[in-house]
Amino acid sequence: MSEKNWPINTEIPVLWGDTDSFGHVNNIIYLKWCETSRVELFRKMWKIENLDMENILLDKGIGPILANFNSNYRIPIRYPDTINIKTRVSHIGNSSFGIEHKLYSKENDEKIVFDAESVVVMVNYKGGSKFQFDDNAKKQIEEFM
Repeated sequence: MSEKNWPINTEIPVLWGDTDSFGHVNNIIYLKWCETSRVELFRKMWKIENLDMENILLDKGIGPILANFNSNYRIPIRYPDTINIKTRVSHIGNSSFGIEHKLYSKENDEKIVFDAESVVVMVNYKGGSKFQFDDNAKKQIEEFM
């Protein structure tokens, strides 16, 4: 898999506390891993150190909100393991964009263990409305497709 096609690669160790009474990683943990990788995408895409509401409001007030998340659990993960999350932008709309995640497991011969797609809407938190992308904003996002 080319890094050009998947610009964000996040490596996360599986913690013993991530597992449930069945001995595999609890389903909600996968979503947290994708959230971590999604924030890394935002940090690189917008060239920011931190993504938090204080910084958004100090700037123009424009920031992301997760509108949708769809996922597929493929192979159960157990402790110990290391997960690689590949993340990219899948499409760009007028005020939203899609994100894809593919999770690979070191202990499962680098097979895809989980995949997900989400939609992020850009919001003007100062005014409470959707933010419409201009050509510059679209160009900035396109680099991560």
